[in-house]
Amino acid sequence: MNEKRQLSEAEKQKILAQHGRECFVDGEPIPNDEPIEFHHIKPFSSGGPTNLNNIAPVCKRHHRTIGTMSLQEYRDKIELSKFFESEEPKYLDDLIRYKNKHCGERLNYEIKEGHISLYYKDSKHDFPLYTCPTTNWKYFYGTLPVKFIGNDRELQPRPLREPNLWKLYRHFQINTQISPSICRIDDNGNLLLFDGQHKAASQIWAGRSMVECKVYINPDKRTLKETNLDAHGTYRQMSFYSHELMQKYADIFGEDWTEYMDTKGEKSELGFYNFLFHSKQKTWAQAKNEIALALYKEIVDDKLNKLSKYLSEKHRGRKQPLTFARLKKTFFQYMLVPPPVNDEFESNTYFRKDERRNLVKLMTIIAEEGLEAKWAPERADAAHKKAERIFSAGAIRAWVILLRDTINAHLRNYTDEQRAHFFYRFIPDEEFIYFRQFTKKIFEHKIWDDPDPSGEIAARLAKDDATTAKSLFDEKELNVQWVLGV
Repeated sequence: MNEKRQLSEAEKQKILAQHGRECFVDGEPIPNDEPIEFHHIKPFSSGGPTNLNNIAPVCKRHHRTIGTMSLQEYRDKIELSKFFESEEPKYLDDLIRYKNKHCGERLNYEIKEGHISLYYKDSKHDFPLYTCPTTNWKYFYGTLPVKFIGNDRELQPRPLREPNLWKLYRHFQINTQISPSICRIDDNGNLLLFDGQHKAASQIWAGRSMVECKVYINPDKRTLKETNLDAHGTYRQMSFYSHELMQKYADIFGEDWTEYMDTKGEKSELGFYNFLFHSKQKTWAQAKNEIALALYKEIVDDKLNKLSKYLSEKHRGRKQPLTFARLKKTFFQYMLVPPPVNDEFESNTYFRKDERRNLVKLMTIIAEEGLEAKWAPERADAAHKKAERIFSAGAIRAWVILLRDTINAHLRNYTDEQRAHFFYRFIPDEEFIYFRQFTKKIFEHKIWDDPDPSGEIAARLAKDDATTAKSLFDEKELNVQWVLGV
Protein backbone atom coordinates (compact mmCIF):
# COMPACT_ATOMS: atom_id res chain seq x y z
CA MET A 1 0.00 0.00 0.00
CA ASN A 2 1.33 3.44 -0.88
CA GLU A 3 1.61 5.31 2.44
CA LYS A 4 0.93 8.66 0.78
CA ARG A 5 -2.51 7.85 -0.60
CA GLN A 6 -5.82 8.18 1.27
CA LEU A 7 -7.42 5.13 2.81
CA SER A 8 -10.57 3.85 1.15
CA GLU A 9 -13.72 3.29 3.21
CA ALA A 10 -13.27 -0.45 2.91
CA GLU A 11 -9.72 -0.19 4.26
CA LYS A 12 -10.87 1.99 7.16
CA GLN A 13 -13.52 -0.55 8.09
CA LYS A 14 -10.94 -3.32 7.99
CA ILE A 15 -8.71 -1.34 10.37
CA LEU A 16 -11.64 -0.67 12.70
CA ALA A 17 -12.55 -4.34 12.69
CA GLN A 18 -9.04 -5.11 13.90
CA HIS A 19 -8.68 -2.33 16.51
CA GLY A 20 -12.25 -1.37 17.40
CA ARG A 21 -13.51 2.22 17.64
CA GLU A 22 -10.80 3.11 20.14
CA CYS A 23 -7.93 5.58 20.05
CA PHE A 24 -4.71 3.62 19.70
CA VAL A 25 -2.88 6.15 21.93
CA ASP A 26 -4.84 5.74 25.17
CA GLY A 27 -7.39 3.00 24.45
CA GLU A 28 -10.31 5.35 25.06
CA PRO A 29 -13.45 4.95 22.91
CA ILE A 30 -13.89 7.49 20.12
CA PRO A 31 -17.41 9.00 20.42
CA ASN A 32 -19.82 8.26 17.58
CA ASP A 33 -20.21 11.96 16.82
CA GLU A 34 -16.45 12.45 16.48
CA PRO A 35 -14.56 11.69 13.25
CA ILE A 36 -12.04 8.86 13.31
CA GLU A 37 -8.57 9.63 12.02
CA PHE A 38 -5.80 7.18 11.13
CA HIS A 39 -2.05 7.16 11.65
CA HIS A 40 0.94 4.84 11.19
CA ILE A 41 1.84 2.77 14.25
CA LYS A 42 5.47 2.65 13.22
CA PRO A 43 6.67 5.15 10.58
CA PHE A 44 7.93 3.94 7.23
CA SER A 45 11.20 5.83 7.87
CA SER A 46 11.83 3.61 10.93
CA GLY A 47 11.18 0.37 9.10
CA GLY A 48 7.42 0.29 9.54
CA PRO A 49 5.53 -1.79 6.95
CA THR A 50 3.28 -0.08 4.42
CA ASN A 51 0.29 -2.39 4.88
CA LEU A 52 -2.94 -1.92 6.84
CA ASN A 53 -1.55 -3.79 9.85
CA ASN A 54 0.68 -0.78 10.51
CA ILE A 55 -2.22 1.70 10.65
CA ALA A 56 -4.54 2.31 13.61
CA PRO A 57 -7.43 4.61 14.52
CA VAL A 58 -6.73 7.71 16.60
CA CYS A 59 -8.95 10.43 18.06
CA LYS A 60 -8.84 13.94 16.63
CA ARG A 61 -7.24 15.46 19.76
CA HIS A 62 -4.28 13.09 19.75
CA HIS A 63 -3.88 13.25 16.00
CA ARG A 64 -3.49 17.02 16.21
CA THR A 65 -0.75 16.82 18.86
CA ILE A 66 1.23 13.81 17.69
CA GLY A 67 3.60 15.86 15.52
CA THR A 68 6.22 13.74 13.73
CA MET A 69 5.96 10.81 16.13
CA SER A 70 4.47 7.48 15.24
CA LEU A 71 1.47 6.23 17.20
CA GLN A 72 3.66 3.80 19.10
CA GLU A 73 6.11 6.55 20.03
CA TYR A 74 3.33 8.92 21.05
CA ARG A 75 1.65 6.26 23.16
CA ASP A 76 4.94 5.42 24.82
CA LYS A 77 5.62 9.11 25.53
CA ILE A 78 2.23 9.62 27.20
CA GLU A 79 2.75 6.48 29.26
CA LEU A 80 6.26 7.65 30.20
CA SER A 81 4.89 10.97 31.44
CA LYS A 82 2.41 9.10 33.62
CA PHE A 83 5.23 6.93 34.96
CA PHE A 84 7.15 10.05 36.06
CA GLU A 85 4.19 12.12 37.26
CA SER A 86 4.58 11.39 41.00
CA GLU A 87 6.97 13.41 43.16
CA GLU A 88 8.98 10.32 44.11
CA PRO A 89 12.14 9.73 42.05
CA LYS A 90 12.07 6.75 39.71
CA TYR A 91 14.85 4.20 39.39
CA LEU A 92 15.66 1.47 36.91
CA ASP A 93 14.07 -1.13 39.19
CA ASP A 94 10.81 0.84 39.18
CA LEU A 95 10.77 0.98 35.39
CA ILE A 96 11.54 -2.72 34.97
CA ARG A 97 8.74 -3.69 37.37
CA TYR A 98 6.36 -1.30 35.62
CA LYS A 99 7.07 -2.79 32.20
CA ASN A 100 7.91 -6.41 33.02
CA LYS A 101 6.67 -7.02 36.59
CA HIS A 102 9.74 -9.17 37.31
CA CYS A 103 12.99 -7.51 38.37
CA GLY A 104 16.25 -8.60 39.96
CA GLU A 105 15.69 -12.35 39.83
CA ARG A 106 18.68 -14.34 40.98
CA LEU A 107 20.95 -15.49 38.15
CA ASN A 108 22.26 -19.04 38.36
CA TYR A 109 25.70 -19.48 36.89
CA GLU A 110 28.90 -21.47 37.05
CA ILE A 111 32.41 -20.56 35.98
CA LYS A 112 34.66 -22.98 34.19
CA GLU A 113 38.01 -22.41 32.60
CA GLY A 114 37.70 -19.67 30.00
CA HIS A 115 33.90 -19.23 30.10
CA ILE A 116 30.84 -18.65 32.26
CA SER A 117 27.59 -20.61 31.94
CA LEU A 118 24.29 -18.85 32.73
CA TYR A 119 21.11 -20.82 33.23
CA TYR A 120 17.84 -19.27 32.07
CA LYS A 121 14.95 -20.06 29.73
CA ASP A 122 15.40 -23.72 30.68
CA SER A 123 18.77 -23.92 28.98
CA LYS A 124 22.45 -23.19 29.45
CA HIS A 125 24.07 -20.17 27.79
CA ASP A 126 27.87 -19.99 27.54
CA PHE A 127 29.89 -16.78 27.26
CA PRO A 128 33.68 -16.43 26.96
CA LEU A 129 35.43 -14.89 29.96
CA TYR A 130 37.95 -12.06 29.75
CA THR A 131 40.38 -10.74 32.35
CA CYS A 132 41.14 -7.07 33.01
CA PRO A 133 44.95 -6.70 32.81
CA THR A 134 44.93 -3.96 35.49
CA THR A 135 42.61 -5.31 38.18
CA ASN A 136 42.55 -9.00 37.23
CA TRP A 137 38.73 -8.88 37.38
CA LYS A 138 36.85 -11.39 35.27
CA TYR A 139 34.13 -10.14 32.92
CA PHE A 140 32.04 -11.18 29.92
CA TYR A 141 29.73 -9.68 27.29
CA GLY A 142 26.18 -10.90 26.81
CA THR A 143 22.63 -9.96 25.84
CA LEU A 144 20.72 -10.89 28.97
CA PRO A 145 17.03 -11.12 30.01
CA VAL A 146 15.65 -7.99 31.64
CA LYS A 147 14.07 -9.91 34.52
CA PHE A 148 17.52 -10.63 35.99
CA ILE A 149 18.65 -7.00 35.96
CA GLY A 150 18.46 -4.82 39.05
CA ASN A 151 19.59 -1.27 39.75
CA ASP A 152 22.90 -1.10 41.61
CA ARG A 153 21.95 1.40 44.32
CA GLU A 154 25.39 1.20 45.92
CA LEU A 155 27.27 2.19 42.77
CA GLN A 156 24.43 3.90 40.87
CA PRO A 157 22.17 5.85 43.26
CA ARG A 158 20.95 8.39 40.70
CA PRO A 159 17.29 8.33 39.71
CA LEU A 160 16.17 8.21 36.09
CA ARG A 161 15.50 11.47 34.29
CA GLU A 162 12.56 11.59 31.90
CA PRO A 163 14.21 13.88 29.25
CA ASN A 164 17.33 11.68 29.04
CA LEU A 165 15.28 8.51 28.83
CA TRP A 166 12.99 9.84 26.09
CA LYS A 167 15.89 11.16 24.04
CA LEU A 168 17.55 7.74 24.08
CA TYR A 169 14.24 5.99 23.40
CA ARG A 170 13.91 7.89 20.13
CA HIS A 171 17.61 7.46 19.35
CA PHE A 172 17.38 3.67 19.57
CA GLN A 173 14.36 3.59 17.27
CA ILE A 174 16.74 4.12 14.34
CA ASN A 175 20.28 3.64 15.74
CA THR A 176 22.26 0.71 17.05
CA GLN A 177 23.77 0.52 20.53
CA ILE A 178 27.49 1.32 20.30
CA SER A 179 28.51 0.30 23.82
CA PRO A 180 26.76 -1.96 26.36
CA SER A 181 25.39 -1.16 29.78
CA ILE A 182 27.78 -2.24 32.52
CA CYS A 183 26.83 -4.58 35.38
CA ARG A 184 28.34 -6.71 38.09
CA ILE A 185 27.33 -10.07 39.55
CA ASP A 186 27.61 -10.12 43.34
CA ASP A 187 28.10 -13.09 45.69
CA ASN A 188 24.38 -13.81 45.79
CA GLY A 189 23.94 -14.05 42.02
CA ASN A 190 22.38 -10.59 41.68
CA LEU A 191 22.96 -8.92 38.31
CA LEU A 192 23.35 -5.22 39.20
CA LEU A 193 23.53 -2.51 36.53
CA PHE A 194 25.62 0.52 37.53
CA ASP A 195 26.48 2.32 34.28
CA GLY A 196 24.26 3.01 31.27
CA GLN A 197 20.96 2.88 33.14
CA HIS A 198 19.20 5.35 30.80
CA LYS A 199 20.47 3.37 27.83
CA ALA A 200 18.99 0.17 29.23
CA ALA A 201 15.82 1.86 30.50
CA SER A 202 15.04 3.43 27.12
CA GLN A 203 15.25 0.08 25.35
CA ILE A 204 13.18 -1.67 28.02
CA TRP A 205 10.57 1.07 27.66
CA ALA A 206 10.51 0.38 23.92
CA GLY A 207 9.63 -3.24 24.65
CA ARG A 208 12.93 -5.08 24.53
CA SER A 209 13.21 -8.12 26.78
CA MET A 210 17.00 -8.48 26.48
CA VAL A 211 19.73 -5.92 27.27
CA GLU A 212 23.30 -5.81 25.97
CA CYS A 213 25.67 -5.89 28.94
CA LYS A 214 29.28 -6.02 29.98
CA VAL A 215 29.33 -7.92 33.28
CA TYR A 216 32.06 -7.99 35.94
CA ILE A 217 32.09 -10.99 38.27
CA ASN A 218 32.44 -10.05 41.95
CA PRO A 219 34.63 -6.96 41.49
CA ASP A 220 35.78 -4.90 44.48
CA LYS A 221 32.89 -2.45 45.06
CA ARG A 222 34.90 0.41 46.51
CA THR A 223 37.44 0.36 43.69
CA LEU A 224 34.70 0.06 41.10
CA LYS A 225 32.79 3.01 42.54
CA GLU A 226 35.85 5.25 42.46
CA THR A 227 36.51 4.09 38.90
CA ASN A 228 32.94 4.88 37.92
CA LEU A 229 33.15 8.36 39.42
CA ASP A 230 36.49 9.12 37.76
CA ALA A 231 35.24 7.82 34.42
CA HIS A 232 32.44 10.36 34.45
CA GLY A 233 34.74 13.28 35.23
CA THR A 234 35.42 15.27 38.39
CA TYR A 235 32.34 17.44 38.15
CA ARG A 236 30.06 14.46 37.58
CA GLN A 237 30.35 13.68 41.30
CA MET A 238 27.81 16.44 41.76
CA SER A 239 25.33 14.63 39.55
CA PHE A 240 26.27 11.24 40.99
CA TYR A 241 24.78 12.36 44.30
CA SER A 242 21.79 13.94 42.68
CA HIS A 243 18.50 13.34 44.45
CA GLU A 244 16.51 16.34 45.68
CA LEU A 245 18.34 16.78 48.97
CA MET A 246 21.71 16.89 47.22
CA GLN A 247 20.39 19.54 44.84
CA LYS A 248 19.11 21.52 47.81
CA TYR A 249 22.56 21.32 49.41
CA ALA A 250 24.07 22.62 46.19
CA ASP A 251 21.62 25.54 46.11
CA ILE A 252 22.21 26.45 49.75
CA PHE A 253 25.94 25.90 50.13
CA GLY A 254 27.09 26.96 46.67
CA GLU A 255 30.86 26.86 46.22
CA ASP A 256 31.42 25.13 49.57
CA TRP A 257 29.36 22.19 48.37
CA THR A 258 31.05 22.10 44.96
CA GLU A 259 34.51 22.10 46.57
CA TYR A 260 33.51 19.31 48.95
CA MET A 261 32.13 17.18 46.14
CA ASP A 262 35.44 17.54 44.30
CA THR A 263 37.39 16.02 47.19
CA LYS A 264 38.37 12.36 47.13
CA GLY A 265 36.54 9.62 48.96
CA GLU A 266 33.00 8.81 49.99
CA LYS A 267 30.59 11.65 50.70
CA SER A 268 28.37 12.01 53.75
CA GLU A 269 26.82 14.61 56.04
CA LEU A 270 29.61 14.02 58.54
CA GLY A 271 32.20 14.42 55.79
CA PHE A 272 30.69 17.76 54.75
CA TYR A 273 30.46 18.79 58.40
CA ASN A 274 34.18 18.11 58.87
CA PHE A 275 34.95 19.90 55.58
CA LEU A 276 33.13 23.05 56.74
CA PHE A 277 35.03 22.98 60.03
CA HIS A 278 38.52 22.18 58.79
CA SER A 279 38.55 23.84 55.36
CA LYS A 280 36.06 26.69 55.75
CA GLN A 281 36.79 27.65 59.36
CA LYS A 282 33.19 27.23 60.47
CA THR A 283 32.56 26.45 64.12
CA TRP A 284 31.15 23.02 64.92
CA ALA A 285 27.84 24.66 65.83
CA GLN A 286 27.71 26.68 62.59
CA ALA A 287 28.47 23.61 60.45
CA LYS A 288 25.85 21.49 62.20
CA ASN A 289 23.23 24.25 62.02
CA GLU A 290 23.77 24.82 58.29
CA ILE A 291 23.24 21.14 57.50
CA ALA A 292 20.19 20.97 59.78
CA LEU A 293 18.59 24.01 58.14
CA ALA A 294 19.03 22.40 54.73
CA LEU A 295 17.13 19.33 55.96
CA TYR A 296 14.39 21.45 57.52
CA LYS A 297 13.97 23.55 54.40
CA GLU A 298 13.58 20.45 52.26
CA ILE A 299 10.72 19.24 54.46
CA VAL A 300 8.94 22.59 54.72
CA ASP A 301 9.21 23.24 50.96
CA ASP A 302 7.90 19.81 49.99
CA LYS A 303 4.80 20.32 47.83
CA LEU A 304 3.04 17.42 49.56
CA ASN A 305 3.44 18.93 53.04
CA LYS A 306 0.01 20.35 53.90
CA LEU A 307 1.17 21.58 57.29
CA SER A 308 3.45 24.15 55.65
CA LYS A 309 0.46 26.30 54.61
CA TYR A 310 -0.18 26.93 58.32
CA LEU A 311 3.26 28.49 58.91
CA SER A 312 3.24 32.22 59.61
CA GLU A 313 6.41 32.58 57.51
CA LYS A 314 4.59 31.10 54.50
CA HIS A 315 1.31 33.02 54.82
CA ARG A 316 1.73 36.34 56.60
CA GLY A 317 -1.66 37.77 55.65
CA ARG A 318 -3.51 35.63 58.20
CA LYS A 319 -2.96 34.50 61.78
CA GLN A 320 -1.40 31.04 61.66
CA PRO A 321 -0.99 28.35 64.33
CA LEU A 322 2.66 27.52 63.61
CA THR A 323 6.05 29.11 63.09
CA PHE A 324 9.28 27.68 61.72
CA ALA A 325 10.81 28.02 65.19
CA ARG A 326 8.01 25.88 66.64
CA LEU A 327 8.56 23.20 64.03
CA LYS A 328 12.23 23.11 65.06
CA LYS A 329 11.26 22.62 68.71
CA THR A 330 8.78 19.86 67.93
CA PHE A 331 8.77 17.81 64.74
CA PHE A 332 12.39 18.43 63.78
CA GLN A 333 13.74 17.98 67.31
CA TYR A 334 11.79 14.83 68.16
CA MET A 335 11.23 13.11 64.83
CA LEU A 336 14.47 13.54 62.86
CA VAL A 337 17.85 11.95 63.39
CA PRO A 338 20.08 14.93 64.27
CA PRO A 339 22.73 15.71 61.64
CA PRO A 340 25.38 14.91 60.76
CA VAL A 341 25.01 11.18 60.10
CA ASN A 342 27.94 9.20 58.76
CA ASP A 343 26.02 7.15 56.17
CA GLU A 344 27.28 7.72 52.66
CA PHE A 345 24.93 9.83 50.55
CA GLU A 346 22.41 7.68 48.68
CA SER A 347 23.91 4.42 49.88
CA ASN A 348 21.56 1.70 51.05
CA THR A 349 22.07 2.92 54.64
CA TYR A 350 21.33 6.60 53.97
CA PHE A 351 17.64 7.14 54.71
CA ARG A 352 17.22 10.92 54.71
CA LYS A 353 14.89 10.71 51.69
CA ASP A 354 12.72 8.13 53.46
CA GLU A 355 12.84 10.12 56.68
CA ARG A 356 11.68 13.25 54.87
CA ARG A 357 8.90 11.33 53.12
CA ASN A 358 7.73 9.82 56.40
CA LEU A 359 7.67 13.13 58.24
CA VAL A 360 5.96 14.96 55.39
CA LYS A 361 3.23 12.30 55.29
CA LEU A 362 2.73 12.53 59.05
CA MET A 363 2.65 16.35 59.00
CA THR A 364 0.04 16.21 56.24
CA ILE A 365 -2.09 13.84 58.35
CA ILE A 366 -1.80 16.29 61.26
CA ALA A 367 -2.90 19.18 59.03
CA GLU A 368 -5.88 17.18 57.73
CA GLU A 369 -7.01 15.97 61.14
CA GLY A 370 -6.25 19.04 63.23
CA LEU A 371 -6.43 22.14 61.05
CA GLU A 372 -8.25 21.71 57.74
CA ALA A 373 -11.82 23.09 58.01
CA LYS A 374 -11.07 23.86 61.67
CA TRP A 375 -8.50 26.66 61.80
CA ALA A 376 -10.50 29.83 61.08
CA PRO A 377 -9.45 32.84 63.19
CA GLU A 378 -11.97 35.03 61.38
CA ARG A 379 -14.73 32.67 62.53
CA ALA A 380 -13.39 31.99 66.03
CA ASP A 381 -15.95 29.25 66.66
CA ALA A 382 -15.64 26.16 68.87
CA ALA A 383 -13.72 24.17 66.24
CA HIS A 384 -11.17 26.98 65.86
CA LYS A 385 -10.76 27.41 69.62
CA LYS A 386 -10.13 23.66 69.95
CA ALA A 387 -7.47 23.88 67.23
CA GLU A 388 -5.88 26.81 69.08
CA ARG A 389 -5.57 24.66 72.19
CA ILE A 390 -4.13 21.69 70.29
CA PHE A 391 -1.51 23.84 68.57
CA SER A 392 -0.65 26.08 71.53
CA ALA A 393 3.04 26.26 72.37
CA GLY A 394 3.26 23.72 75.20
CA ALA A 395 0.54 21.40 73.93
CA ILE A 396 2.18 20.73 70.58
CA ARG A 397 5.53 20.04 72.22
CA ALA A 398 3.89 17.46 74.47
CA TRP A 399 1.66 15.69 71.95
CA VAL A 400 4.40 15.48 69.30
CA ILE A 401 6.44 13.49 71.84
CA LEU A 402 3.34 11.44 72.68
CA LEU A 403 2.70 10.70 69.01
CA ARG A 404 6.34 9.74 68.49
CA ASP A 405 6.25 7.38 71.48
CA THR A 406 2.96 5.87 70.31
CA ILE A 407 4.38 5.20 66.85
CA ASN A 408 7.50 3.64 68.38
CA ALA A 409 5.34 1.38 70.54
CA HIS A 410 3.23 0.40 67.54
CA LEU A 411 6.35 -0.34 65.45
CA ARG A 412 7.82 -2.30 68.39
CA ASN A 413 10.99 -0.25 68.53
CA TYR A 414 12.51 -1.30 71.83
CA THR A 415 16.11 -0.08 71.79
CA ASP A 416 17.19 3.54 72.16
CA GLU A 417 18.68 3.49 68.65
CA GLN A 418 15.48 2.10 67.12
CA ARG A 419 13.40 4.76 68.85
CA ALA A 420 15.74 7.56 67.83
CA HIS A 421 15.77 6.34 64.20
CA PHE A 422 12.07 5.47 63.98
CA PHE A 423 11.50 7.57 60.84
CA TYR A 424 15.03 7.08 59.43
CA ARG A 425 13.94 4.01 57.48
CA PHE A 426 11.42 2.90 54.88
CA ILE A 427 7.90 2.71 56.31
CA PRO A 428 5.13 1.10 54.21
CA ASP A 429 2.12 3.25 53.34
CA GLU A 430 -0.25 0.98 55.25
CA GLU A 431 1.42 1.93 58.53
CA PHE A 432 0.28 5.51 58.02
CA ILE A 433 -3.31 4.32 58.36
CA TYR A 434 -2.46 3.54 61.99
CA PHE A 435 -0.56 6.83 62.38
CA ARG A 436 -3.71 8.67 61.28
CA GLN A 437 -5.78 6.75 63.83
CA PHE A 438 -3.32 7.71 66.59
CA THR A 439 -3.42 11.37 65.55
CA LYS A 440 -7.22 11.43 65.46
CA LYS A 441 -7.46 9.83 68.88
CA ILE A 442 -5.06 12.34 70.44
CA PHE A 443 -7.06 15.22 68.94
CA GLU A 444 -10.34 13.68 70.14
CA HIS A 445 -9.29 13.58 73.79
CA LYS A 446 -11.56 15.49 76.18
CA ILE A 447 -8.65 17.70 77.30
CA TRP A 448 -9.19 19.91 74.27
CA ASP A 449 -12.90 20.37 75.02
CA ASP A 450 -12.96 20.50 78.84
CA PRO A 451 -14.69 23.53 80.38
CA ASP A 452 -11.97 25.78 81.72
CA PRO A 453 -13.58 28.71 83.54
CA SER A 454 -10.43 29.42 85.54
CA GLY A 455 -8.21 29.39 82.46
CA GLU A 456 -5.79 27.00 84.16
CA ILE A 457 -5.84 24.33 81.44
CA ALA A 458 -5.32 26.85 78.66
CA ALA A 459 -2.44 28.42 80.59
CA ARG A 460 -0.72 25.08 81.15
CA LEU A 461 -1.12 24.13 77.48
CA ALA A 462 0.22 27.47 76.34
CA LYS A 463 3.39 27.46 78.45
CA ASP A 464 6.24 26.94 75.98
CA ASP A 465 7.79 23.81 77.46
CA ALA A 466 6.97 20.13 77.15
CA THR A 467 6.90 19.23 80.86
CA THR A 468 4.02 21.48 81.95
CA ALA A 469 1.64 20.18 79.27
CA LYS A 470 2.95 16.64 79.81
CA SER A 471 1.98 16.76 83.49
CA LEU A 472 -1.50 17.86 82.43
CA PHE A 473 -1.65 14.96 79.96
CA ASP A 474 -0.76 12.56 82.78
CA GLU A 475 -3.49 13.97 84.99
CA LYS A 476 -6.05 13.56 82.20
CA GLU A 477 -4.72 10.08 81.25
CA LEU A 478 -3.68 11.18 77.79
CA ASN A 479 -0.81 8.72 77.30
CA VAL A 480 0.51 6.01 74.98
CA GLN A 481 -1.61 3.28 76.55
CA TRP A 482 -4.81 5.31 76.08
CA VAL A 483 -3.97 6.12 72.45
CA LEU A 484 -3.22 2.48 71.68
CA GLY A 485 -6.28 1.32 73.58
CA VAL A 486 -4.38 -1.04 75.89
